[in-house]
Amino acid sequence: MSIVTYQRGDTTALSKNFTRDEFECQCGKCTAQMIDTELVDKLQRIRDVLGVPLKITSGYRCIVHNASKNVGGSPNSKHRYGMAADWRTLNRTVNPVALGIIAQAVGFGGIGIYWHPKAAMCHADTRTGKATWLCTTPGKYPSTTYNKFVLPTIRRGCTGDANRAATKMLQRLLGLTPDGIFGEGTENALLKAQEAHGLTVDGICGPASWKALSGADKYL
Repeated sequence: MSIVTYQRGDTTALSKNFTRDEFECQCGKCTAQMIDTELVDKLQRIRDVLGVPLKITSGYRCIVHNASKNVGGSPNSKHRYGMAADWRTLNRTVNPVALGIIAQAVGFGGIGIYWHPKAAMCHADTRTGKATWLCTTPGKYPSTTYNKFVLPTIRRGCTGDANRAATKMLQRLLGLTPDGIFGEGTENALLKAQEAHGLTVDGICGPASWKALSGADKYL
């Protein structure tokens, strides 16, 4: 971790494809800014892998902006220290599930996958620990267990907030109505998709299925 401080309006290059002003606080008022060079390095790796521009939707946040009604960030948000970014592909061609999987692959410690009518993006931060969460309803962020994979393994009948959020994301990938209920319809659609992708046809969505159905496997 290496935190760089700079002033608003600074367009100095941080990497091949990112400049300092892309990570500025969106309050439009504070002058001092911060950015972790490790964050930029990892985002550049993702940019190189995807081969398309990334849009930083939120980078550094001053304490006032982070606490504002429109943001509602955690008091200890990594955004406050220049250690986090919310981002997506500029042309929106890569879904948030794939982005989250790729973010894990490059070594981000904190990863949030957001996919609902108001947002389709990924949060990534450089914390030393591990934390993951899924957001399919604005304002609700059920956590998942960050062990070997960023998304939980889900199957028919699974319960719990994180599993329901993951089910909604799976249903979006399968072209179904995202109701968060892993029932017969979702299972049958998953079985067909697994067969089409040459996966084990078992109706269980684990790492291999997540990678294939999201398209992340093309970049790993």
